Amino acid sequence: MKFTIIIPCFNSEKWIEECLLSALKQTYSNLEVIFVDNESTDKSLEIAKKIQQQYPHLVIDVAKNIYKYSYQEPVEKALEISTGKFFTILGSDDFIDDRYVENIVSILNKSDKIKALQSPIRGIKNNLFVSDLKHEYNSLTEFKNQLFTKCPVNTPSIVLSKDLYNSGIVRWDSEKYLGSSDYDLYFNLANNNIFVYPYPQWIGYYYRWHDNQSTWGMHKENKNYDKLIKDTWRKKWNI
Repeated sequence: MKFTIIIPCFNSEKWIEECLLSALKQTYSNLEVIFVDNESTDKSLEIAKKIQQQYPHLVIDVAKNIYKYSYQEPVEKALEISTGKFFTILGSDDFIDDRYVENIVSILNKSDKIKALQSPIRGIKNNLFVSDLKHEYNSLTEFKNQLFTKCPVNTPSIVLSKDLYNSGIVRWDSEKYLGSSDYDLYFNLANNNIFVYPYPQWIGYYYRWHDNQSTWGMHKENKNYDKLIKDTWRKKWNI
């Protein structure tokens, strides 16, 4: 099975080398790594091109930065050229264990019914372990219920079938929701009866906490996008 790692990047010069090398040094060989710069104003793209000299199979592209705090533009650009059966989106400020993709594929190979999955993420702050974060639910109904109380998906660890994107089920509406468009995506997956399988054990994703994360930027927005998304889906589902 061919697998794709997509790395959208905006101003991550402090972390992009570690991120890229962690993707490029995976033990799983049937893998493509696609880096898409989102109009960075720092040296992120320059660093990626330097790494590409050593790892020529690294695919590099660029995308316009249209929506604040969103990775939609670079991710969609990557998906246009990706050839993997499944893909994941690695944050440019994060990094992964060298067996991460091998672990993912091992899980996927156990059942051809899995079209989407997530796993726990391991928080890192100032190079120190903080805690693991995971979500638990046992059915699509329970998942839907949790959607109205919180986002029950570790977005950095989401793994999706490329077929879901090709069919239009996986889509982001950043024009409406900016960086919260992934939350809306999970409602849409549930709406199409796609179960995001919550693998219970940590399999290799390191999530870096820092002051410049898009998460904090979204919290500063005047509009409550999470509430807007929940209210929209309450109307659609007549709840």
